Amino acid sequence: MQFAALNRRAQQRYATFVTNLDMIAEVLGEVDKLIAKYDDKAMSDSWTIASKDELKAFRTKAFDELDRLRTLGKKHEAELISRDWRF
Repeated sequence: MQFAALNRRAQQRYATFVTNLDMIAEVLGEVDKLIAKYDDKAMSDSWTIASKDELKAFRTKAFDELDRLRTLGKKHEAELISRDWRF
């Protein structure tokens, strides 16, 4: 019985993990709209702020890292849903 409870909990945690990855991908999609509205010239000279190109590069890097994490999660899916997670 204890193994079934651990397995169920591990399956729920993996499902939460995948759902969170999907939500992050959705948010990153919304970031594109904000970057498109961003005006480099509208900012004050007293602040150092990333340019539009830098913001696009940050977004691309974040999306690449998210894809890498998703790939690792998928690769280890069987192990993640069969055992209790350690933090």
